Amino acid sequence: MSELTPREWLGLEATHNPHRWYLPVIPRLSVREIFLFGGAGLAAATTALEETTGRPVVWATAQYLDFAKVGETMDLDVHISVSGRYTTQARVIGRVGVREIITVNAALGRRELDLTETWPTPPDVRAPDACRPREYDYDQDSLGKHLDQRFAPTTGEKLGGPTGHGPGRLCVWTKPPDGVGNSAATLAVLGDFVPMGISNVASQPVGSNSLDNTLRIIDVRPSEWYLLDIEAGGIANGFGHGQLRIWDDQGNLQAIASQSVIVRDRRKH
Repeated sequence: MSELTPREWLGLEATHNPHRWYLPVIPRLSVREIFLFGGAGLAAATTALEETTGRPVVWATAQYLDFAKVGETMDLDVHISVSGRYTTQARVIGRVGVREIITVNAALGRRELDLTETWPTPPDVRAPDACRPREYDYDQDSLGKHLDQRFAPTTGEKLGGPTGHGPGRLCVWTKPPDGVGNSAATLAVLGDFVPMGISNVASQPVGSNSLDNTLRIIDVRPSEWYLLDIEAGGIANGFGHGQLRIWDDQGNLQAIASQSVIVRDRRKH
């Protein structure tokens, strides 16, 4: 079976206006069949940007303003601010009716430079087939149920935390959803799991939802599995912050993501 393109997997629809796109909010792009998963919103925006400009995303940052509910359709309008010889600066505004749902600012382009280097090293983890699957305590459809995710324990010295990588740190193997190919959209979805990390490392039961999501793409390479190396930075005053690195299954660093989230005590909700 051939891989799905980001547009096919998202269900993103073009219009007669090359700068406007439609995204039907369907259950497999949602959180518990209620509202659009933030990473799917960023994935749709990055796809619209790449399709409109003909250039690959270098970085994109989303600010989440409201919820797009399952059954609604979000309009995505691409605004190109500056387009130079190698780089385009642009933004996307996503709305449902008059409600602004998401604003995404981004840079796109590619420059010829015979230099590729990365400095962080991937964590030592067990292979995916030796890891415990992530399980869900609810029956509703959601994006998470279309991902194969497995908590990845360290193979080295156990330093604490859920997977032994140290306090505040969680490593999770993740397979792209439903056969979708490697792309900026794939990385945008996978970059939205800082909230899961915070929920798993906090000292009491908490839930969270994203205020933003920033994705910085180093390289996009084919990979059967991606390793999410999540580091929760801290929680204070009802907000949490963290980042994650996305590694392919050959140990190449593909992207860096960071988020701030609203944190809620699950015992009070």
